[in-house]
Order: sequence, then structure tokens, then C-alpha cells
Amino acid sequence: MKTPIKSTILGILIIIIFLLGSVWGISSIKALPSQQPKPSPTPEILENGQYRYTDAQAGYSFTYAPGTLSITASKDKGEKYDHLSIQFKEIKGYGYQGMVLYVLPNPKKLTTEDFLLTEFTGKWKKQSPPTNLTKSDLGERFDIGGYTAIKTSLPNYLEIESAPYFVYVAYGNEIIGTGPLYGLMNATELAPETEKVFLEVLQTLTFLP
Repeated sequence: MKTPIKSTILGILIIIIFLLGSVWGISSIKALPSQQPKPSPTPEILENGQYRYTDAQAGYSFTYAPGTLSITASKDKGEKYDHLSIQFKEIKGYGYQGMVLYVLPNPKKLTTEDFLLTEFTGKWKKQSPPTNLTKSDLGERFDIGGYTAIKTSLPNYLEIESAPYFVYVAYGNEIIGTGPLYGLMNATELAPETEKVFLEVLQTLTFLP
């Protein structure tokens, strides 16, 4: 009597293992989302040893030292261009520190000022600026790659809660929005070095012809 019982139990165990294997295989396939973050592309290594990230579709590039940045490119549904989440790897003791960079279409080829005042609705927050804003209200102006950039801390233009300010620069048919940030899950403030690294990346930003 014992042998049939053992055989039955063994058979049941085999069936259970087979079913679990089938379910795992199906769930593994279904777990792959239709849109995933893209792995960091292999950077172009320049003669001086620096790395260069290029987005040919959006028409910009920037350079950085090896081992300093971790770049993840993603594209949301309906988004024309990739947006970047960039971690500053050398900043320790403050949790996640980095920057975000995205590109919005600027089909009217407006200046940075005019785009922010008349066309801006943002990428994530989707809210227009107040109608009584003037150009002088927007913020500090400086040059990036021959184009006028505006650094603003006005709430309507802050797309990320942990970003103290955003920088916008219009170039031809596009406009870049970018800003330094910290991760809300494991950080409570922007590290002193974060803004320095952010500005260093901006200084290398160039626009493709």
C-alpha cells in the first residue's frame, strides 16, 4: 500500500513543479512592459578621454568624465523625444542626486522667453503660467551653446518637486527643460556638489546643426 501512495505523491509533486514552471515562464513574458527605460548607450569616447552623449533625433549632445554619470533614457506614451534621468555617481552620503532633462517641440521656433510665456504647459505638471507674467519675471538669463537659456524658480515651471529651479533653452524647433534634483525616497536635500555638477554638464551642452 505504501508504494502506490508514494508514487501518487511523487506524481502530484511532478505535476505541481511543471505547472509552476509554466506559470513562471508566462509571467516572465508578461512582466516585460511595452515601454521600458533604455539602457545607457555606449558613449562616444573623445580624444581627451571624456565621454559624449548624443541624441541625434532631439539634436543635442553633452560631455562628461567617465564614471561620473549614470544615464537612463526613457520615452513616455505620446512623447516625441527621450527624456533623461541622470544620476551623479560620485556624490555620496546624500541619497540619490542627479538631474532630469527633457525636450519639448517648439514648432513656431519661438525664443525661450516667448515659449515660456505663451506656449509652455510642461511635460508632467501640465499647467500654463499666469497670464500677467512678463519677460523680466521669468528669471536669470545666460548663454548655452549660443542660445539664450533661462533659469527660473517660478512654481509653474518647476516640473519636479525636489528641483529648486529649472533651466529652459530654446534651439530651433525644440526646447530643453532640465534641472538638478534629489530622490524623494532616499534623500532630503540637494547636496552642495549637485548644482556644481549640473552646471558643469550644462556648460558642455551643444546643439547639432
